[in-house]
Amino acid sequence: MRLRWLIQDLVEIPTFARMSLALRRASAEGRDTCATLVPRQAERLGDATLLKFEDETVSYAGFERGVNRFADHLRREGVRKGDVFALVMQNSPSFLMAEAAAAKLGAVAALVNHHLVGAALEHVLEAGQPRLVVADAAAVPALAAIRRRVPVFAEGDAAALPPGLESLDAALAAADERPPPTADVRGGDVFLYIYTSGTTGYPKPAIIRHMRFTMGGIALSGLFGIGRDDCVYAPLPLYHGQSNFVGFSVALRAGGAFASRRMFSAREFLPDVRRHGATMFVYVGELCRYLLAQPPSAADRDHRLRVAAGAGMRPDVWKAFQERFGVARIFEMYGATEANVTMMNRGNRPGSVGRCYPFQHGGARLAKLDGATGELARGADGRLIECLDGEPGELLGRVGRGLISYDGYVDREQSERKLVRDAFRPGDAWFRTGDLLTRDRDGYYFFVDRLGDTFRWKGENVATQEVADTLNQAPGIAESTVYGVAVPGADGRAGMAAVVVKDGGALDGAALWSHVTENLPAFARPVFVRQVASLAVTGTLKQRKVELRDEGFDPARVEDPLYLRDDGERRYVPLSPALHLAIASGARRP
Repeated sequence: MRLRWLIQDLVEIPTFARMSLALRRASAEGRDTCATLVPRQAERLGDATLLKFEDETVSYAGFERGVNRFADHLRREGVRKGDVFALVMQNSPSFLMAEAAAAKLGAVAALVNHHLVGAALEHVLEAGQPRLVVADAAAVPALAAIRRRVPVFAEGDAAALPPGLESLDAALAAADERPPPTADVRGGDVFLYIYTSGTTGYPKPAIIRHMRFTMGGIALSGLFGIGRDDCVYAPLPLYHGQSNFVGFSVALRAGGAFASRRMFSAREFLPDVRRHGATMFVYVGELCRYLLAQPPSAADRDHRLRVAAGAGMRPDVWKAFQERFGVARIFEMYGATEANVTMMNRGNRPGSVGRCYPFQHGGARLAKLDGATGELARGADGRLIECLDGEPGELLGRVGRGLISYDGYVDREQSERKLVRDAFRPGDAWFRTGDLLTRDRDGYYFFVDRLGDTFRWKGENVATQEVADTLNQAPGIAESTVYGVAVPGADGRAGMAAVVVKDGGALDGAALWSHVTENLPAFARPVFVRQVASLAVTGTLKQRKVELRDEGFDPARVEDPLYLRDDGERRYVPLSPALHLAIASGARRP
């Protein structure tokens, strides 16, 4: 370990030492889990407010009663320890009650993205192999339109629900609110499936164990200084780990309040923060950019926020956000749902995703990539080549070492494909994050770009294969390839598709718009389309995307017809130089 890193690690020892005993109780064999924490906090805090959802509040005791009703209902439907049920809901108290009920039963809650429709929704439900589905009213149309192999309990009156769906409201009304027989749950038991696109393919269920949820609450509440008088506001989707582990877990552990809303609204952000008395909020980078885009107001600093924690705060947003809204501490973090690498920017260093936890630096490395193939480069000795300071490389996490184990996906073959073996020494194994980072001499890492066939847009990972498969079924489309392109002033990459039209005809912009709207969630619908005569492939018949991505959507560089998705016009419209200029200047946001 470098001397500079060691000195910084030693400074942090007192902070982490205070958490060590609690973290040991939450280890793989420990019984400090969500299953025991919820009733313990309910008994201790009673009528104190735990949840603030828009105009609804729920006390700790009320939350415990709601959890028990869900647990009783699930138990009556045959859900036992180790069984899976799918949760398809927008943010709500019911979402968190159902999740906590899984903990009490020792079951596994598969948290499904409620934006998914059609084949994508069928796929994630099949991948999770649930015994039943629990859904809210908003999910009913999508669930009613697909093949369902298991019972679906959805919010709403039984008479008003589509055929084949049962009333969740009726089931909960008949359920017992007394504590159910609690399973013997340990920190190493599986708690959740969170779906992630990884770097390729369709969304896959990643394994989340109880200790990850519990340790997150213990460590982060301590690092952020959150206590009983605090309120954590997290308007991001609860089916992602960010709101769940950085928001709800922290508030529950600290005995404070957790606030959220069904769907994020930039306009309602500060009114929510003031109304709930929030002292901390959870972000992704796009959220902060949206807030900066709101008209400035003299009331921008009229709030109690002192801490922001999340991921994706870009350098051009960081300082502007802090200066405008006056949030004293920003904790930027790095961590992937299925990964075994975690970092935190505890030094408030703008633009950095953080550094490894004290004395954990050996669990992460940056490896050089071959510029021609994009694959990991190996030296003359057959080993990977570690990057120097300031040199970009793929972040790898060592398997079998570090605070977080590598559990990967439910599908073990998919988990194995994410590993590189015999990397730096014979017999070692490292998880490939699919992210390109750099590191400075102090051990702080900086995000550069996403690798592989997945890109991030509107706070969501977009799997290119899923989108391409959908486009290939669109009227008039013979073949397609999908990639992400950079848009000035926007975080992540916007979806773009190169398509081949059958018989060389013209693209039907209205038909394509209708098809993607009906079959893809909003964040996955291509923003730009390029009509090509054919798609180039490599010698191994893989589609060549690099040139297409680099050329982007500039009519001055691309001779092929270009189109922009126009939701107002309900079609893909020709992308003229004037439209391109409006997007490039920020006058029009895609």
